[in-house]
Amino acid sequence: MTAAQSTKTFIEVQFPIGPLSVESYIERLPYVGKPMNSLGKWWGSKPLVLTRAIILGSVFPASDDPERWPDDLAIFLRCMTLDNAGMWKRKTEALPAKLCYPMATTAEKAELFQDSERWVRGADREQKLALERRRFYAMDYVDQREYCCRIEQIDGPPEESWAEINAYLGNTAKTLPELIEQLSIRRYGKRLKVGDAFSGMGSIPFEAAELGCDVYASDLNPVACLLTWGALNLLGGTDEFRATVHAEQKRVYDEVDAWIMEKGFESSEEGWRAEAYLYCIEMTVPEWDGWKIPVCPSWVIAPKTETWVELVPIEPEKRFGFKVHHGGTGYADADSGTKQGGDVVCPPPLWEIFKKQGRHQQIPRTIPYNQLIENAGGLRRWENADVVPRTGDILLERLFCIRWRKPDWTDERGRERRGDLVYREPRAHDLDAEMSVLDELRQVFDRWQASGWLPSWRIEAGQETTRLTREKGWGYWHHLFTPRQLLVLGDYSRRLGDCEDQTRAALTLALGRLTEANARLVRWKRGDGGGVGGTVSVYYNQALNTFPNYVTRSWKHLAFQAHPEYQDFSGDGKKESQSIDARLVSQSCQVWITDPPYSDAVNYEELSEFFLAWYVPHLKAAFPGSNTDSLRSKAVKGDDAPFRVAMAECYRNLAQHMPDDGMQVLMFTHKSTDVWEDLALIMWSAGLQVKQVWSIATETPGAGVRTGNYVQSTYNMVLRKRTGDKVGFVDFITPQVNKRVKEVITRMRASQIEAGLARCGYTDTDYLLAAQAAAAEVVTGYATIDGVDLDAELRTANNQRGRSALRTLMENAKRTATDFLLPPAMDRAIKKVSGGDAYQFWRQFCAEEKFLLKGLEGEAQGVFKLGAFQDLGRAYGLVDYESLLGPTRANDTRTSLPEELPRPEALRFDEVPSSDRGLWRYSPTRHIYHALKLLSDGADAERAVKHLVDSTDFWNLRTTRLPAILGYLQETTARMPHWAPYQDALTQLAIGVEHHRG
Repeated sequence: MTAAQSTKTFIEVQFPIGPLSVESYIERLPYVGKPMNSLGKWWGSKPLVLTRAIILGSVFPASDDPERWPDDLAIFLRCMTLDNAGMWKRKTEALPAKLCYPMATTAEKAELFQDSERWVRGADREQKLALERRRFYAMDYVDQREYCCRIEQIDGPPEESWAEINAYLGNTAKTLPELIEQLSIRRYGKRLKVGDAFSGMGSIPFEAAELGCDVYASDLNPVACLLTWGALNLLGGTDEFRATVHAEQKRVYDEVDAWIMEKGFESSEEGWRAEAYLYCIEMTVPEWDGWKIPVCPSWVIAPKTETWVELVPIEPEKRFGFKVHHGGTGYADADSGTKQGGDVVCPPPLWEIFKKQGRHQQIPRTIPYNQLIENAGGLRRWENADVVPRTGDILLERLFCIRWRKPDWTDERGRERRGDLVYREPRAHDLDAEMSVLDELRQVFDRWQASGWLPSWRIEAGQETTRLTREKGWGYWHHLFTPRQLLVLGDYSRRLGDCEDQTRAALTLALGRLTEANARLVRWKRGDGGGVGGTVSVYYNQALNTFPNYVTRSWKHLAFQAHPEYQDFSGDGKKESQSIDARLVSQSCQVWITDPPYSDAVNYEELSEFFLAWYVPHLKAAFPGSNTDSLRSKAVKGDDAPFRVAMAECYRNLAQHMPDDGMQVLMFTHKSTDVWEDLALIMWSAGLQVKQVWSIATETPGAGVRTGNYVQSTYNMVLRKRTGDKVGFVDFITPQVNKRVKEVITRMRASQIEAGLARCGYTDTDYLLAAQAAAAEVVTGYATIDGVDLDAELRTANNQRGRSALRTLMENAKRTATDFLLPPAMDRAIKKVSGGDAYQFWRQFCAEEKFLLKGLEGEAQGVFKLGAFQDLGRAYGLVDYESLLGPTRANDTRTSLPEELPRPEALRFDEVPSSDRGLWRYSPTRHIYHALKLLSDGADAERAVKHLVDSTDFWNLRTTRLPAILGYLQETTARMPHWAPYQDALTQLAIGVEHHRG
């Protein structure tokens, strides 16, 4: 290395957060295939590319001379294949002709192009690639990325880069694992060992293993441990083991399939094979003469073929049959099912019967769903022996449609054609098959449950699990599955008992995929497959959602879940995984990289019991002596003192199990700024100091459309053991915190521009959290602050904590950050009136003005959650921010309208003491709101303007602050329905202010 080497690592002084944000964001997109998806379902796995950068950055040496840091960065980017040569190796898409044409020479244009937008067919490949390469190297990273694969999809830097990498670092590596091993030996004297004590799905240890590191991974949750084991031993295992697993998967699947075909459980009378069975609940409604009503939000099955279900009244039985149609006059009305919102709706055919009987005027057309349940005496709690509802239950179950697949066939040209789909109502043969399935299940149920092939666990109460009993009456985990599902899954589970232990563990992962894709919580999504319909698995979000209609997939339709293909990502390092509490870990690692539980963000232990109830016999056999309980009581969770104490104990233990020059990187994603205050306290108590915080945009939209001020970033806190006994005081530390906050947010803004705002932009919440993290970075460097016993504060319940030194510093950091949160519309309004430096202009607003104006920006973006306004109020240090709000309902909160604010004090501006002129009640925004109220009440523009002349420093503000505020209000509220009555008033007031001459 040409510059003197320091003890600091690259990640402690710089990190390419712009390109890493883009790479992480793309890797996290839901439609991007990822190698670990084959293992099963877990929540919150962090991007592999981010882990790779962290591991490399933790051993990559930083130059002593800051002037050499740009050179360090250039080499680091080469190692990460984020430079031109690396991006060229990652390039998988050809550049379009129109992009290359302007850079082509005259000769190239003649030989390679038909015209400026088309290549010549059959053009010389080498000549064309040479031109593409010149053009590609001239593009910036964001544009290059459109034509490239992900970083983990190639084997590292191209050969041409290694000469420069090795020359700069003084190494002889030819691969990334070799480079990391050589750098680790130089720093630690041995191969790098990376640990993760909250391994979850195992993405961190998996990437560490792929990079050739020794790996230690642990988690308290046995489902997470199985996934981590799979990451290290299936994806990161030998070719022989993977081949054995793939062969066993096929064998077991085929055996179950042959058994199902022999029994005829999934065959139609014509011999077609079923793909999906659609069910709905059925309720007896006394108010509708005791009719049994099939309850479903929509009777449209497949919009592509206009397939829908007609409810056919069976009057003697007071129930409905089903008839499947394709198109016809009823299709348009089929979307309106028998459950709309919280109400059960009388089916139109039944309503017509009531009309013929002349009774419809005395009968309600809709009845609240919950009222029907209450009137029936509530839901019966299911017992262990129950696999279907009992006669007399308020919630029954009906099969109303089956999707069949006709046999494949060969056309006249010898081409294989797939059989057509057929949607059909269940016929007598199909209903007989349903009864055969139920009879078969009842014959084996006790025996299979005693052996563990079927779950026997009770559903324990919890935030997510309680709803299963409350909403459905289910009391055991097997109640979440229909008889058909229980039978095939139980038979699959039974056959795993014949597998060798390690293979059995691997097939248990496939069992998890099968259960998650085939339960009573699986819903029908009619728009899938281009409109032919499909299923949405249980955990499409972090909840156990129940539905009035659900779907059972046939065994044939579960082939993909039963045959996961595990790719080869093997590494040479030692790998160990363990089910253990992080507080009890005894392994030592040079680098710990952890993504810990975040307060109550995800109820891992509850959600994992869905799988664990099926896994017990297989985990006991494959991992004798291992834990097979979710250990709810030991889970690190909550948002009060016990959570802080448990987290501190975890990280104190990890600190004790790393060398003095070791490092920890803590990944954290949470929207609550209060949790960050706790995190600073936790790290301080654990004896760790935050050295750097790097904010990487990693989060992508989940199911549905996410609007609002969601956090988009993962904060990567670089931690070292705290040394020394430095004593600090709030007054002395505050300027340091402010300086660091400004540096961090300025860096984030710059990286956002670099990464492309539309791709992975930070939200205001991200900036506030970054401020908290920056404050933690400064605070954790002190052994004591103002003599406060921070360890005692760690253990003090929230409702007993006062305003500590730490809290003061954290809140000050948020207020500093808010100065940077200038709404773009306000920036434009300030520039329009030539208001000077926009940030300085924004800082001159009082806290209430900022809250009100920023709140309006949120409303314009669709933010109406109370929590967003609470965070904003805390950020501005407002105790009484609710006085600036209109309604304050959980998901329907907004700022006050002019008419909702009280009349301001009737003081002329020159009568207000100079010391009070910066207060909210005398502010320009407050009086503009009152002027708008006057106009909306019928006053003329002259009177409204006169109010501003009398109540504000009008003549000094007339050409700057007043028109900027009015311009901002006009732009921001233009499309808000609740501001519609004020649009004319805003225009009148803006014109009045501009033309008033006194």
